[in-house]
Amino acid sequence: MQRHAWREQTEEGVRFYRASHQSSSWTLQSQLKGEEDWQLHDPITREEWEKLREVLWRKYQRGRCPWKLIERIDKRLEDMEDEGRGGKETS
Repeated sequence: MQRHAWREQTEEGVRFYRASHQSSSWTLQSQLKGEEDWQLHDPITREEWEKLREVLWRKYQRGRCPWKLIERIDKRLEDMEDEGRGGKETS
């Protein structure tokens, strides 16, 4: 299992994120600073996938993340885009 964590400043305050990857599935949780419980993000939104990809890209550049994880997220983002258009276009 791989775990990745990051934080960002929001209007509500500092939000902490943690993403876990096991086999081919991801889980994403977050909490505001000072909260005790973590909130599960299910399903993970496109914006959250993009944030996770950015975090993994930075780790990849430092040699701390395998390229295959970024490829899988890129594929998922591509699939989400195709679903938004009503499926893949055929020629």
